[in-house]
Amino acid sequence: MIIDGVIEDDLYVAGNNIIITGTVMGDVIAAGGRVEFRGNITQDLTVMAGDIIITGSVGDDIRVAAGTLDMQGEVRDDLIIASGDALVASRSTIGGELSFRSGHMQMLGSVAGDAMGSGGEITVGGQIDGHADLEAGELTILPAAGIGGNLRYMSPERATIPEGTVGGDVEFIQGVEGDADEGIGVFSVIWWLFQYVVLTIIGLVVIAIWPKKMNALAERTRTSPVKAFLTGLGLMLGAWILAALLLITLVGIPIGVLIILLILAVLYFARVITGLWIGKYIFAKIGHESKHWHELVLGVLILLLLSDLPLVGWLVYLVATFIPLGNYYYGTKNTL
Repeated sequence: MIIDGVIEDDLYVAGNNIIITGTVMGDVIAAGGRVEFRGNITQDLTVMAGDIIITGSVGDDIRVAAGTLDMQGEVRDDLIIASGDALVASRSTIGGELSFRSGHMQMLGSVAGDAMGSGGEITVGGQIDGHADLEAGELTILPAAGIGGNLRYMSPERATIPEGTVGGDVEFIQGVEGDADEGIGVFSVIWWLFQYVVLTIIGLVVIAIWPKKMNALAERTRTSPVKAFLTGLGLMLGAWILAALLLITLVGIPIGVLIILLILAVLYFARVITGLWIGKYIFAKIGHESKHWHELVLGVLILLLLSDLPLVGWLVYLVATFIPLGNYYYGTKNTL
């Protein structure tokens, strides 16, 4: 599938082999076996594929989930990567920050902001104007590299840092073999895609059954988020404690198992609501009319990418789970 010419709207495309050579005056969301982007996009590019090649220009952010990524183009804001293997080539430029989780990462391009990420093998040979925070099984800093700020890294062994490559301080944190992320690999990329598909399907089914209820829960996300988060946290802790107490009694085992299954279902359900809210927020910000399934597909994708970010991903996951749970509790309580 080849897409060329000028598209004066957002583009949503899926297929086995996709090549985009034209100009898109909006966002692009693509999924396929192999996706190659050679054109120009004025807004965001979000891609899921086995192989991704980017040689064009993107006006805002790029978010990718891939088996392999070959980044040779320009992104004027942030680049977020979840991949097995990733190459940010020497000709590529990143106008914002670089965030990644990859099995093998070669960062040879230029980054105007900070770089943070984890991987089994990380090679830095490009220019990072800000700080670098890295977690690697093996870290290599090439003589051609340049880090304008501080370098903080965790690895089993201290890396050789060529003189003059780091403008700020260098902090080394030693981790035993296996502490550093050894890369998500092909299996984990497949697992990530599986989670995305499952969450999306669950969301589509629930929206089809309770469209008004889901929309109301998503809209309530921005209302008293701290109160909803603490309530959701309390409910989840209480449910786990209750399940544990029941499991230690012979009579209560079936009920305890049932509660655990309900907890697992709630974890998925809550993230669907958060994903729907994220999609609504983004479409509202760009002033684009959308349907609920558009909002869900985009929002869940972004939520999972954010949940995989180093350092802050766990916090995103907790917020995405407990706020909807708390809001659901208050919504149900008010109807009784």
